[in-house]
Amino acid sequence: MRRTIGIIGMGVSGFAVLLALSRLEKARLKNLSIICFDDQLHFGRGIPFQEDIDLALINSPVDDISFDYRDMSDFVAWMTDNGYETYQDYVSRSLYGQYMSERGQDLIDQLGVELVLSRVDGLTYLQGTQQWQVTVDGQVYEVIFDELHLACGDLPPIDPYQLEGNSNYIGDPYPLKDLGQDLGAAKEVALIGTGLAAVDVLKWLLSQPETTVMAFSRSNYFPTVRILAGKPLHWEVMTDAKLDQLCQEAHFSFETFEALLLGELQALGFEDWAKVCETYLGPGIDGLDLAKKYPEELYQLQQLASRVADWLTDLWPLMTRSDRKKYQDTYEKEIINLRNPMPEISAEAILEASRSGRLGLLDQVTDVSETEHGFKIQAETGKVYHAAHLINATGYHLKSSNQDRATALLRDLLDQRLIQIDEQGGLSVLAETAQVISPRFGLLPTLFAYGELVNGVIYQNNSTIKIQKIAERAICSSQGSKIDC
Repeated sequence: MRRTIGIIGMGVSGFAVLLALSRLEKARLKNLSIICFDDQLHFGRGIPFQEDIDLALINSPVDDISFDYRDMSDFVAWMTDNGYETYQDYVSRSLYGQYMSERGQDLIDQLGVELVLSRVDGLTYLQGTQQWQVTVDGQVYEVIFDELHLACGDLPPIDPYQLEGNSNYIGDPYPLKDLGQDLGAAKEVALIGTGLAAVDVLKWLLSQPETTVMAFSRSNYFPTVRILAGKPLHWEVMTDAKLDQLCQEAHFSFETFEALLLGELQALGFEDWAKVCETYLGPGIDGLDLAKKYPEELYQLQQLASRVADWLTDLWPLMTRSDRKKYQDTYEKEIINLRNPMPEISAEAILEASRSGRLGLLDQVTDVSETEHGFKIQAETGKVYHAAHLINATGYHLKSSNQDRATALLRDLLDQRLIQIDEQGGLSVLAETAQVISPRFGLLPTLFAYGELVNGVIYQNNSTIKIQKIAERAICSSQGSKIDC
């Protein structure tokens, strides 16, 4: 019996689903009709890899990111074939988007996929048959879908101080190439955020010769600086066999996690977690300087943090709410800073700006409010700063507090109670299969969600490799396939 599958959004997540489908047996593939939806602007690139200036770098080295995680040499091979130099460790997001778009188009052609270059703005669930109708640009699409995959990661930006609507407030800094038009002749700019998005924005601002920046976040911790030179680590405690064992159990406790983490730390030669944080991590500019002082130790800690994030893909759903909270309070900030490091070239630009006096970090900011001439930034110490222009670079995440700024499609699904926002943020899904959990119908067997849409239930779901692996799991579940999952 022929089945029709729809994929909504054709960036990293959409192509991950298509790639997983391509691995089905040929006989099964012949019985599938695949239709992919995305608008012309974002097709093939998604939000992260849209056309932009070269200062916006991927934070992964070129040999650690690929259209297909089973062939990690493919991106470098594509660069060589197209005449790009491969001696640099990092390249622009835009270049990777070009690569991804070309590889994706090849896959679409190979599979005979129908591509609809329009944005989906609504869905209708046919409960009796568990099928779906799709609304495109206000019109019902003529095909009934047996299965839908939500890969549309266009999420609303976080607005921590509720400043949206002010003419001098930039709530979403991307694409960076448009910032000059948005800022005009501004010479002094305040920046909310010190994460990877903020690093991109900082580099653009500092590329303007006369601009100075005041930056701040709740912690004022930058991501660590990625250390590339290091040998693969041998895991003594957090072994593959141990993960397989834990995944078979009904519950995973914070105490078990802590024992594993601290045991592996000691096996690597570290004293304890408190000493790690005190010695190798630090806020602001001081934290960036530590990469030069402790490269070997930071390399090991970054590899360990990546291992933790990989393990929590499967183990996070097995933790109770209180155990997740203990982890978040005790370890998460440092794990994220280590697991999502910045390129060294980005750190050098920030360090130079600090030394020259063009970048200042504001400590203990408690509130930001509008004034007649811009914004007032209040610190816990009582000190007050003023800025005429303010850029928000805290990132994107779907929460109850910002759902009214979500896309038309997500708002439609929320209104129909077909989806719900999880307490961790993002959509509620069954982690093992990526199937959407509806407050109205329960588990929806024919609706799946991926990527940033489910970054919450799926822990730290922001790497291309992890997204591709989750997509394979979902297709294994939906198709009963023989994919090597």
